[in-house]
Amino acid sequence: MSAATDYLRAHGLTAKVTGKRLVVSPASKLTPDVRKYIKAHRLELLAELAANDGQERRSHWRITQDGKPLCIMICDPLTHTEAVSAARWRWPNADVEHN
Repeated sequence: MSAATDYLRAHGLTAKVTGKRLVVSPASKLTPDVRKYIKAHRLELLAELAANDGQERRSHWRITQDGKPLCIMICDPLTHTEAVSAARWRWPNADVEHN
């Protein structure tokens, strides 16, 4: 693991990703200071947890349609499959590439 997940473990907590949510438990051990830490390090926690499942994730994706650039999607770390799903919700024929 890494610094952010080590911090939680040192406070008797575990973290996992459920859908797009970061779930930290047990809730009974969440102090105001730990909650502040989680909010400040949310992206780091998501990246650390994602890094342990063997799938590559990125936070920047180039969205194109018919070979023309539409935008750069900046988001929480997503797999390519998740990024395609997110982009195609808005642009059904979009292509998604690493940025």
